[in-house]
Amino acid sequence: MISEEKIRELHRQLKKGEPEGEIRERLKKEGHTPEEIQQVFKPQPYDMRSWYLVFGVLITIAGVYYVNSLGGLMILLLGLFLLYSYIKETERLKRRPE
Repeated sequence: MISEEKIRELHRQLKKGEPEGEIRERLKKEGHTPEEIQQVFKPQPYDMRSWYLVFGVLITIAGVYYVNSLGGLMILLLGLFLLYSYIKETERLKRRPE
């Protein structure tokens, strides 16, 4: 098992520019299993909620203006879809066990 301190050190090395392949090979030579090595390099979860919210509000406002002036609904629907995505993403992250 790789300790949390060692994982933090390996992440620092990655941020400093050391290639991932070299770190993987070094861990293999130290005798770590592929599952332990994968634990070090698991992908970081992304969070797009702030982008959904900001662009959803901006595009919805632009869509309301566009509907009032020119009569098209597509921009308004896009903004509403982004706000809907924001709500769904928030619900998904609340349900995720961690």
